[in-house]
Amino acid sequence: MKQAIILTIAATDFTFNMTVQDHSDFVDSVARGGSMTAASHNMVMRTIADEQKPALKKVLEASPGSELQIASTLKAEFSPVLEIAVKK
Repeated sequence: MKQAIILTIAATDFTFNMTVQDHSDFVDSVARGGSMTAASHNMVMRTIADEQKPALKKVLEASPGSELQIASTLKAEFSPVLEIAVKK
């Protein structure tokens, strides 16, 4: 399943193409104790539309930590929180 997610960042629309594998790689990297910043950067750069990579790199360079915000938004949109309750 590939899901296109469009985020408006600094007045520009960016298209990210998220897959289950992208999501799993991100979660696995963080769960293994990897750097949250590196995992976020990798997911953001791996999923951005190829033609938009140069523009996104400029945004990331101008806004330290922005990859964390972008990754968090992508994760929330791709894998929303489910309402789960235990029935007794």
